[in-house]
Amino acid sequence: MNISLLFSIASLILWAFSFVYVRSLIIRQTSKERILAEFRDEVDRLIADIDAATDRDIALIEDRVKSLKSLLEDTDKRILAYKKEIHRRTVEEQAYAELGRRQGRSVIKPEPVQDAPLFEQEKAATVAGSSAEPVENPSQPRFVRAETEIKPKAPSFSEQVLELYLAGFSPELIASKLKVTVAEVDLAINVSGKKRNP
Repeated sequence: MNISLLFSIASLILWAFSFVYVRSLIIRQTSKERILAEFRDEVDRLIADIDAATDRDIALIEDRVKSLKSLLEDTDKRILAYKKEIHRRTVEEQAYAELGRRQGRSVIKPEPVQDAPLFEQEKAATVAGSSAEPVENPSQPRFVRAETEIKPKAPSFSEQVLELYLAGFSPELIASKLKVTVAEVDLAINVSGKKRNP
């Protein structure tokens, strides 16, 4: 009887001890401090991952910005060279036109009136220009053909692009017709400042 009583008491004590241990273990596992500590660790790991990804993205963006700046500098140089070329060609065309006008003036001679008095011929010569003299032979032609044939100057690239663009062709068709890239066609249109209204 004493042994069974002792065994019962021991079992009761063991059960009470197990109950207290399990209860304290559950309280420790579900305590606010432990849950907050786990959340803090998880947030710290997430912040570290985000920082690493952000640093990587910033490095990529900086590389892209550098490459974009170099491309913009190259484009600015090309636009400047293109403007200089357009200006040079414009000056050449103006000089060519002026030269043609001067040659035309030196070739054209006033046509005298056959039955007019001498002072009227002198007056016509004065109006035509101080370098021109009255023509002795009225049957002589007013214009003299040049010895070498003057060929008209071919239109420049920008003039061809603008002519086709203003005629209604798209930049892709212009590029295929002139055998150039679409970027060059767009550049010629933008530099000319004659953008067509959509």
